[in-house]
Amino acid sequence: MNERASRLRPSVPHRLGFPDGWFSVGPSARLAAGQLVTRTVFGHDIVVFRSQGGRVSVVDAYCPHMGAHFAHGGTVEGEHLRCPFHGFEFDSAGVCQRTGYGTRAPADARLFVWPSMERNGFILVWHASDGREPDWHVPTLPVEGRFLPLLSRTWQLRAHPQETTENSVDLGHLTVVHGYKNVEMLSELRVDGPYLNARYAMSRSAGFIGRSSLIRAEFEVHVWGLGYSWVDVHIPETGIHTRHFVQVTPIDEEHSTLTIALSMEEHSAPHQIHPALQMLPRLAVNHLIARAAFAGFSADVMQDFAVWQNKRYVHPPVLATGDGPIMRYRRWARQFYGARPEPDQAHIRTPLEGV
Repeated sequence: MNERASRLRPSVPHRLGFPDGWFSVGPSARLAAGQLVTRTVFGHDIVVFRSQGGRVSVVDAYCPHMGAHFAHGGTVEGEHLRCPFHGFEFDSAGVCQRTGYGTRAPADARLFVWPSMERNGFILVWHASDGREPDWHVPTLPVEGRFLPLLSRTWQLRAHPQETTENSVDLGHLTVVHGYKNVEMLSELRVDGPYLNARYAMSRSAGFIGRSSLIRAEFEVHVWGLGYSWVDVHIPETGIHTRHFVQVTPIDEEHSTLTIALSMEEHSAPHQIHPALQMLPRLAVNHLIARAAFAGFSADVMQDFAVWQNKRYVHPPVLATGDGPIMRYRRWARQFYGARPEPDQAHIRTPLEGV
């Protein structure tokens, strides 16, 4: 084989595997007291339940007694999860407290409990390939003004969290896929342990507020691990401030659940933004603008689906000027794989890195 043919040999697909960190199993508002739901995460069936007292627990879906699936007939009884097969009840620590027929609960009947927390309107679970306890946490967001309730939407996709989260630093696709104009970095990408931060700006049409001309928006991206991120979006011309959430949780090694959400800070004078709605109350106008912004956010995210679901992971990528700090992002992402890091080429520095 000649040298040119060797250089053009197709790359071998690389499986990234399951990353470690905090991942969403859904918005908190979707789980009422006394309710349970089932999810598949990291190849495992789990059950998420909220006790009558309001406490959320995440446990393996199968009863350790004789294997019944809690989501198929199981119930929440007070602070306990009750198995549909023999009535065994388990507390939030996974300990069996009673059987269905009044006999002594077997000491070895224990459920595996996933570390979990409620944070910023979402229920998060911790995954670690080596079984370690959480060594970092997603912070509580600062709330300087009054934000409207979250609007959210969920899909299941053939996609991996590292590749979807990579969009946050992939400046090149913002123009090509989403049609943004005048994309620019406002500050250098910054990383601090599991946290990644970037700021950029762009211009786009603002049809959702009745304006056809281009309008400038400024974005600050906050990424905690590969499954949890939010973006603060400010539109200086209008005073609109929205907070966009992107949560990606692996189902198996090829598929993930993608949940997006948006909350808008209440605007003190929304009629100035949309004068056609002068007759409506201020809060109603705020809600209309928020729903329009969320519709636009959803449409933007769906523009990525065809690429995500049909691409392969290329490493190292062949970068060009304008791509953004892709390699810096990938080096940061290596920390979330424990015993399964990125391929050896991850240390390679390309001439165009960071541009």
